Amino acid sequence: GALFVRGRWVKGREEELLARLLRDNLTVKGEIRGLSVAVEGDKVRYVVRGAGSPHEAIAPRDFVFEYEAPIVYDVCLDCRRNILGVERGVVHIRGFPTQLRDLDIKKVEALLEHTAFEVRGKNLGSILSVEKEDNGFAIMVTDHRLARHIAHKIHEALPSDFLESYKVVKARGDRKIYHYVATVYVLTVDQGDVIRRGDSLFLVLDIGLREVLAVRLSDNARVRIPAYRFTEAKTDIVGRGVLGEVVNGVFLDKDGRELARVGANYAGLAYLVEAEDRKYVVPLA
Repeated sequence: GALFVRGRWVKGREEELLARLLRDNLTVKGEIRGLSVAVEGDKVRYVVRGAGSPHEAIAPRDFVFEYEAPIVYDVCLDCRRNILGVERGVVHIRGFPTQLRDLDIKKVEALLEHTAFEVRGKNLGSILSVEKEDNGFAIMVTDHRLARHIAHKIHEALPSDFLESYKVVKARGDRKIYHYVATVYVLTVDQGDVIRRGDSLFLVLDIGLREVLAVRLSDNARVRIPAYRFTEAKTDIVGRGVLGEVVNGVFLDKDGRELARVGANYAGLAYLVEAEDRKYVVPLA
């Protein structure tokens, strides 16, 4: 249902596209008053009506001419790759340090739907399949540019890190055909999670698109961990902090229940963390 015009596929009503194609390539000394288009099998027949004159000294005359052109039916490259199942890119989407959560999955699915709609008619290829893996998705596409576009879209929308690689699978003269592989790691930690990285325990205070703000429990030092560094170290979620406040040396949860006597010279919002048989109070002020 599309026409290949000037190097790209254009969608629209067939007769309107054929009429526009003729108008764009027709030169008339005068004016076109009518144009009809009829598709007959593998041919298109044009009937053009207008008025014109070869010279300004000659009065314009009405004219009618007919033109017949062949139509070549073919399959576009994207559809051909779909039919043949030619894969030019793979995007793996995984959770770190845990499997993707339900909300992460819904966000990824919404992003994929939006991207598939966004690239329609842009000659960026198409999605061959979306397969669920143990810890996420594998997305196969027909064009390495679409794979990279999907990887960057998810990376820009969710706290994540991603790795990518290209491999030349075929070369035709100066033109190279690439296969692209990307792995996007969506960070699956939440505010209040207690995580272990190496020998240290951290309380997660905030998760941004590009970094994780945390407190090292051993010395209450605040650290900013870039997303691209977060996946470099083995990380485990080992617990949850309790949000509450310290009043007169007593930690109270949000319901006002006393959970611990902390003996701290601090009053205000804080997290209480119990880990490795110890209790930590993390002030938020």
